[in-house]
Amino acid sequence: MSIGQAYTDILSETEKKSLDMACDLLIDHAFEDLEQLKDTKDAADTWLGIYLPQRYIYKYTPLFFKKFTVCLITVAWKLAQAEQIPLASLAEELAAWTLVREAQRLLQDELEEATDKDNLEQFIDVFFEDLDFEYLFDNAFDGIEETQGGQQMNITSLAFDNWFKPFLDEPYRKVHPYVVD
Repeated sequence: MSIGQAYTDILSETEKKSLDMACDLLIDHAFEDLEQLKDTKDAADTWLGIYLPQRYIYKYTPLFFKKFTVCLITVAWKLAQAEQIPLASLAEELAAWTLVREAQRLLQDELEEATDKDNLEQFIDVFFEDLDFEYLFDNAFDGIEETQGGQQMNITSLAFDNWFKPFLDEPYRKVHPYVVD
């Protein structure tokens, strides 16, 4: 896979390699997890489950994992394109964040090869329009988008039921048909 073609000006070869490996690794593990996942109680023991917001662990059904795996594959496909393609939904942002965090872990494992700049920070700044999804990982911010402060910061809905819905109704913001309810 040739990940990061559209980001060659900001990704080092080591970072591209780590993103590529993260895509392969997580997609392989997602398929393995799907074979073993029978109930929501099994979600915590999956590769993807460790990267997702823990407060929703009871909602991670086998169908959710199928849809999230499709988002993971969609994000990997977007990263392999020659042109930058924006993420279309909160689920795609979470899938992309999962890939980035796994790539960062792989970079740390290869410390002798990585340089100080090999941490994907520039890529994160360019690839993600915002990092509002990070609020999902801290229980203190549960419901922030519904508060006056959240509305002033223009935080889109972080509600679980909206994760797979497209951000905007524009041709370049279409989600994969499989994830649409």
